[in-house]
Amino acid sequence: MCGINGVFHYRSGEPDRELVRRQAMAQRHRGPDDWDVWCEGPVALAQRRLSIVELSAAGHQPMPNEDRSVWVTFNGELYNWPEIKPQLVARGHTLRGNSDTEMLLHLWEEKGPALLQDLRGMFAFALYDKTQRRLLLARDRLGKKPLFYHDDGKRIVFASELKSLVIDPSVPREVDPQSISDFLTYQYVPSPQSILRGVRKLPPAHCLIADEKGVRVERYWSLPVEADPRIGPDEAIARLRELLAESVRIRLMSDVPLGAFLSGGIDSSVVVALMAAASSAPVKTFSIGFEDQDFSELAHAGKVARHLGTEHRELVVRPRALELMPRLVWGMDEPFSDASMIPTFHVAEMARRHVTVALSGDGGDEAFAGYVTYPWARRYAKLDFVPRPLRQLLASPSALLGPDDALGRKLHRMGLSVVDRHLEAMSHFPPRERHAVLSAALRASTARHDPYKAARAVHARAKAAVGDIPALLHLDAMTYMTDDVLVKVDRTSMLNSLEVRAPLLDHVVLEYVAKLPFDLKLRGDVTKWALKETARTLLPPDILARGKQGFGVPLERWFGNDFGRLAREVLLDKRARDRGWLDPAGVERVLKGEGARDDKRARQVFTLVCLELWAQTWLDRPRESLAEPVDGPLPLHEAVAATAKG
Repeated sequence: MCGINGVFHYRSGEPDRELVRRQAMAQRHRGPDDWDVWCEGPVALAQRRLSIVELSAAGHQPMPNEDRSVWVTFNGELYNWPEIKPQLVARGHTLRGNSDTEMLLHLWEEKGPALLQDLRGMFAFALYDKTQRRLLLARDRLGKKPLFYHDDGKRIVFASELKSLVIDPSVPREVDPQSISDFLTYQYVPSPQSILRGVRKLPPAHCLIADEKGVRVERYWSLPVEADPRIGPDEAIARLRELLAESVRIRLMSDVPLGAFLSGGIDSSVVVALMAAASSAPVKTFSIGFEDQDFSELAHAGKVARHLGTEHRELVVRPRALELMPRLVWGMDEPFSDASMIPTFHVAEMARRHVTVALSGDGGDEAFAGYVTYPWARRYAKLDFVPRPLRQLLASPSALLGPDDALGRKLHRMGLSVVDRHLEAMSHFPPRERHAVLSAALRASTARHDPYKAARAVHARAKAAVGDIPALLHLDAMTYMTDDVLVKVDRTSMLNSLEVRAPLLDHVVLEYVAKLPFDLKLRGDVTKWALKETARTLLPPDILARGKQGFGVPLERWFGNDFGRLAREVLLDKRARDRGWLDPAGVERVLKGEGARDDKRARQVFTLVCLELWAQTWLDRPRESLAEPVDGPLPLHEAVAATAKG
């Protein structure tokens, strides 16, 4: 696992090696073990390495092929390297060591960009061919590893993290108003856009090719959407056992200590159970909980740990965790307000004291229909036999009742499509509430922008094959999972120099699960039915019978203490008002929360706080200071420091 960055002048020009080196230093947390810069002609590639496989100098990057005509800087793990290695040797390739990075160089020599079809794992990499004068950037199928880039029409600048990219003074630091609107809606900025104009994220399952012809971005893989009705329950369960066991087994490849996150939910419990079955020694497991028992899963995690005989460690997260906010805001790169980043950071921090690699259960909800929104959507859809114009007419009184009135919400949802109901349920600020908090200037500049448009298109593609409700799984996998869940895990783990692997997101597993009939995922009101049946012989019955709890944070309980003080000091600060993004009266209404549900109010306030803290961190500081912190936490913002002293 590593941090990569570089630049390629595909028209004319030469890189500034010192600038590329400074960009690499900004990502030291992603790779504390080794670093280097290779610079020649129009290109420079840099690497910060976290050594996981092949700890010797044979794993040093950037890495060339035998005749030094092809160079690569790579972030990730390729789990089919043990399978591919002997095939490369048999075809006459000379290998310097046991690094999976070598696989890219030799497959490029044979196949060019088509090599991406042969990769099984998580990755973001840059490969340069001197002979062809061509750069390839690529990102894994689900987007587990990040890659930002800026194209000015003459050169491509790229990096694993935005903080590294914007150290280059030619990269714009101008905020995109549409991305602010998107962030308030989703709690993240959806790909391929970024919070900054002119900076983009390479989408998952895409590659970018730059040469004298220019720059082009191409998709190389799509998650299947067509289900196979011939697959029955017995066949599905048997095949899933095989695929999941294999996916876990190949992710145990490591030359450093390895463990797992264990929440007590079905996803992480299945992963740990399969690890235990494949390991000769007890698995090291790590769990996070809260003092508030309504949000804590420690008891369930402990039960699974005892059942599987793991070497288990626990940590209780308290409200003072908010003191971490400045460091997290810096580490997340873009505005991001999924509050579960706080416990995710803490579990990664705890795990890193004992291991360098941890397996997680990420991906199970989207693949196997684990979210409560799916049965909820199906119940609402029972009313959809009524023609939509009539439903919209019946829903019209909701405008008078408001979004915080229970009857008003139900009436409003009645008039929506399946996908719009789902998107509103997932939104921190749905359209009416977003408009109320944006300034007049930002409302005007985003008047023609619909944050739901791209998501509707993703849903429509799947809906055509499997129907309205099953298509919601595909939508969440292609949006929320890639831009929220995986971003959260990548940034918080890499801030602690910890590699996290997600067996449930193996693309071979996902391709099979996508083909399963929907009633094998959501069976009645039983979510994740197929996964639970697969795990029936591995886990205690009460763990399998548990409903979805999620990795939530008791923000509404914290609101009356540190969080409430932090929010008012940050959002009512003169800097926040002077930015001109938000309407002060609208912000005050959200802070007061009169008539609003506590959980909703807390999420909305947290979203606004994260936006302003991001601006203070990323816009109010000089560009050259964005590389800090490197080894330690960012000095507390005044508002947070005051809270900490209170």
